[in-house]
Amino acid sequence: MCKIAVISLKWIRPAVFALIICALALSFAGGMAAYVGAVYPEVTVVLDAGHGGFDGGVVSAAGDKEADINLYITKRVKKRLEEEGVRVVMTRTDDGALGENKKEDMRRRAEIIEQSGADAVISIHVNKYTQSYRRGVQVFYGDTGTGGAFAMQLQSVFNTYINSKYSGRSYSALAGDYFIAKCSVIPSVIVECGFISNPEDLKLLKTQKYADEIAECICKCVRK
Repeated sequence: MCKIAVISLKWIRPAVFALIICALALSFAGGMAAYVGAVYPEVTVVLDAGHGGFDGGVVSAAGDKEADINLYITKRVKKRLEEEGVRVVMTRTDDGALGENKKEDMRRRAEIIEQSGADAVISIHVNKYTQSYRRGVQVFYGDTGTGGAFAMQLQSVFNTYINSKYSGRSYSALAGDYFIAKCSVIPSVIVECGFISNPEDLKLLKTQKYADEIAECICKCVRK
């Protein structure tokens, strides 16, 4: 179970944090018996696999669609988080979109997020750049959202465990006008897992090993 994460996440919602403090207070007051009987609030994370269906996202020179890569990585992240006892809500679980057009698709994602009662939202994407040399993982958050602290924490972990290993470059988490990152009060981030326009990144993005490395980095932040 992920109780270390539940206790120390700075971006966790105040109501959940208050319940944790109460549980800890009762635990220390009542000794080991109270500790054993304490019920810790469950951590919930929404995983949003970007794009899908009519919206394939960016496409590589070889025809690889972002939507397919996003879903594959998201499923690996889900598996890893659930191994740590985190409750995961997926906005999509198959190749389809959530609506007949982009507006409806995004509205439905926002509804799932709002109804989830989640502590954090992580939207999984891959990037594309006009020049193929750019590579690595970068995190974004909404310029009017609440995901800044979480985004910076994630970016630091990605820089340490992935960017230093594969690209030799560190990124900063950046704010922007991203609907999915600010459609609710829940701390929300977008993780661009690599550049589909870079041949080395593209190879990595299609492997289970790399998807699991992404998943482990995310899990490190959720359980810190």
